[in-house]
Amino acid sequence: MNLPYQPERRSVRFYLRLPVSVKLAHKEMHAWSENISLGGILLSSSFRIPVGSTIELAVGAGQLPDPGERLTARGKVLRVQPRASGDFAIAIECDRPFESMRQDPNSLPKGGVSR
Repeated sequence: MNLPYQPERRSVRFYLRLPVSVKLAHKEMHAWSENISLGGILLSSSFRIPVGSTIELAVGAGQLPDPGERLTARGKVLRVQPRASGDFAIAIECDRPFESMRQDPNSLPKGGVSR
């Protein structure tokens, strides 16, 4: 049986909906993760980021088991796909795997991040 070719994924994807802070140059925006792997992330966003842009990511502040923990990475936008809903799916390849960083829980917004 001939099946269409599908390239193998380099790492396992975890389907997690977490808040993501995105920094592009001097602008900070907010999005949501759809899935995360060691090498990248797929975002759901109301804003478009140009393909090829280098960005900094902070995932899950206030939503991970440790309130002061967040996952950080730097990456490059590989693909931007408009959706019928008006938002965008943004695929990002990270320079290296996400790193865990601790933040003072007192500096987080009161009540965490709304869903």
